Amino acid sequence: MKKRIIKIAAFLVGFLLINLLLCGFMPPDNGSSLAMWRNYHSKDSVDIAVIGSSLASCALPEEELAAATGKSVALMATNAQSWDMSKIALESVLREHTPQYVILVMDLYNMTGEPYPKAQKAFLSAELQTSRWQDRPAELLRYMTSADRFTDADSLNALFPWQGGNWPTDWPATIRQKWNALTARIAARGAAHGQPEGDTVIDFDTIGNVNTWNQTNHPFTQQHIDELVSMMQLCQEKGVPLLVISAPKTTLDVISYDTYFDDYAFFKKLAELYGASYYDFNFAKQELFANVEPDYYKDFTHMNTTGGHAFSQCMAKFLALLDEGTDVDALFETPEEYLAAVNYITNVYLTPEIQTDKILLLAGSYYGPSVEAEYEFWVKAPGETEYAKISDYDTRTWVEYPTTVHGSYQFRVNARVVGSDADFERYYECYLDF
Repeated sequence: MKKRIIKIAAFLVGFLLINLLLCGFMPPDNGSSLAMWRNYHSKDSVDIAVIGSSLASCALPEEELAAATGKSVALMATNAQSWDMSKIALESVLREHTPQYVILVMDLYNMTGEPYPKAQKAFLSAELQTSRWQDRPAELLRYMTSADRFTDADSLNALFPWQGGNWPTDWPATIRQKWNALTARIAARGAAHGQPEGDTVIDFDTIGNVNTWNQTNHPFTQQHIDELVSMMQLCQEKGVPLLVISAPKTTLDVISYDTYFDDYAFFKKLAELYGASYYDFNFAKQELFANVEPDYYKDFTHMNTTGGHAFSQCMAKFLALLDEGTDVDALFETPEEYLAAVNYITNVYLTPEIQTDKILLLAGSYYGPSVEAEYEFWVKAPGETEYAKISDYDTRTWVEYPTTVHGSYQFRVNARVVGSDADFERYYECYLDF
């Protein structure tokens, strides 16, 4: 009997060691999730909780918002964080703290389509890794019996997170990477969680037709609406003010999103139904937030370091006004006022199509309803070093370029508002092998 117990104990020890080894080398990429949970669990109190995806961590960096408000801030935002993950973060902070405000940053990706599975596994794995030992049994039980995972194979990811990873193909590089991550984590212990520093600035003449609308499924799904409602209800039940906000983004990303203004009205009404408030800071008046493009953005929807600093200052001012009982609704424009100010071209794009003996060039651009765009087309043929004009400015959005010469072509479209005498306001270039 004694030998049998020893064998069982040896097996369990071996099993645990192997599992720990596999968990060390094959877990999903925890990235921002691990940093977020470690940082959150290190806090004694939370005055303001900011929840959301990378849009939140770029727009409201923890150190910036804490410095601007003078309050304890928990940035519970991770890359590709879907609403189900946001709800777990919200449940955690409301279970363990009583924040003065919860700020939920709207990400339109979260309202459509399916979440990114690897990000979900990383998020949950990081939560379990960083929770206090005395809390882990309850966390494990809650994770494994969740309605989203109960009886599902993913429920075992709580015990075997390596199922979500990949076997290393370069062991020396993997070991160095793990060691460097460990030493960096030790050196950064106690530091605030936030997006990496970066002063990259978007170039609107290179972005083409890339925007949230073109990269998102449509329309909103009932599941994601229900997830958003459940977070509103949770804050309502706890008596914690919930601010659902749309952080500033480029004007391009707002006006290129076909249903943006209808969705704005939907979020306003939904928040009112469940005791929350919805504010779109793209509509903020100058006295609240002066949106500086392109200086505040690293891409069409994410703020850079400069933008995050500026918006954190704005949010601190906004929260102070709320505390004073100010009518903050007066600080925002209506959608009509917002659109009226977009009297310029945000960007232009070009799509070439090869036909039998010609190339069809199709142009498009985004601009406000009070103006119209016109286009001028250029080509740099094979062997040429200078552009040659194909057509003068015209409101027509396409032109045919006849050719029989094979080779690599470079095309350019210039765009300007009708009535302008500028050489161009925006341009876009692309290459094509014919």
